[in-house]
Amino acid sequence: MTDTTAQTKSDAVAERFVTAFREDGFTHIPSLLTAEEVARYREAALDAIERHGKTAGMGGGGTALVQTKGAWWKHETLRNLSRHPRIGAVAEQLAGMPLRVWGGEAFAKHPHDEVPTIWHDDLTFAPLDSRMTMNAWIALVDVPVERGCLTFLPESHRRADPYRGELSAARENPDSYLFTQWPQLGWSPRVTVPLRAGDATFHQSRVGHMAGGNTSEETREAFIITYTDAEATYQPLPGQSPLEDLEPGQLPPDDRYPRVSDFG
Repeated sequence: MTDTTAQTKSDAVAERFVTAFREDGFTHIPSLLTAEEVARYREAALDAIERHGKTAGMGGGGTALVQTKGAWWKHETLRNLSRHPRIGAVAEQLAGMPLRVWGGEAFAKHPHDEVPTIWHDDLTFAPLDSRMTMNAWIALVDVPVERGCLTFLPESHRRADPYRGELSAARENPDSYLFTQWPQLGWSPRVTVPLRAGDATFHQSRVGHMAGGNTSEETREAFIITYTDAEATYQPLPGQSPLEDLEPGQLPPDDRYPRVSDFG
């Protein structure tokens, strides 16, 4: 792959956020969206969830966590959110390389759905050969601890090999595979990050994380944008259903998986 790091912007966020992202594997960016943007994107997310939402596979333990499938492509407003220039610029500065959008989905965890989303990493499930894959988890409502914010394992992206978990092991033991394959993570510090509406966390795909249950009276709504290295290639994992629009080894087409550098 060509090293095109120099093409990325470097002034979207303060350097302390870049340092945290690279050292800890995640960072919290406050006020990424304005109140007006939050209201517009939340309305679109609720519409997409109502029309396309299904129970998420990674909830674990019987949670009724609902997520969309393909919302960033089916819904114009959410497509605009996935291509948000400032969010993309922040992602590229954190990563230090050109990125493209790999996906974007809306999530809802309803009141009194007290089952947490299980501990996991995203790399285990990513069908990509990529130097960097990351998620921007954008709060569309206030997400205090009792509403189910994320908890991270700092520096878990630096853990010893195997670099990538086995997809089959994660499917057979979704509640425990992370700590079975990397027992040392059980002794890692855990950092919980409450968010205000419009805040976001960015985390690398190898970072262990979970989300708490929603013990509050309000629905927790969020939108997650997945970015990957702009030069990443599609590599389906053993036992994974292939994507209809890509062939193994293919560079994703820019019209379907847009490069951040092309955002307006």
